[in-house]
Amino acid sequence: MKRKLTYPLLGLAVLLWGAIFYRVFSGLREDDTTASVAPVMPRKQTADKPVVADSLLLDYRDPFLENTAETFDMEAEDLMMEGEYEYVEEAPYIDWSQVLYLGSINNSASGRTVALVRINGKEYMLKPGDAVDGFTLLTLARNLITVEHQGQVGTITMQDNNGEHNEET
Repeated sequence: MKRKLTYPLLGLAVLLWGAIFYRVFSGLREDDTTASVAPVMPRKQTADKPVVADSLLLDYRDPFLENTAETFDMEAEDLMMEGEYEYVEEAPYIDWSQVLYLGSINNSASGRTVALVRINGKEYMLKPGDAVDGFTLLTLARNLITVEHQGQVGTITMQDNNGEHNEET
């Protein structure tokens, strides 16, 4: 069985090496079959045209202002002159940390809810609309209240178990 398989494998090896030698030696041989390349003509020189500087045309209408008037009638009195400033009074600072929301009590018989609020160290039971020390309770929710004082409105969240609370203005 050894000899039966050896002869075909020997023939296959000879064919393979023959193909390799043919490829190598045919690449070394010079042929006259090279493709001729057409000569490249130089580009024609064209006269340079002067570059025209384009300017933007800004006289078109604004597409976003379709329904508005194109001209604005402003009086000289409407415009503030340089150096003239209107005085705007600064809102007073309110320390919202003096107001603590401790929780709420719901009366099941009457359906009323009362908020437990500590203002300046004193505890009060307030319902929406009640005022104490200039502070007016506007709204009462489960975990926050809205309080008005001197024209400013602040939102106070309920105090947690550690005695700390988050406040929002």
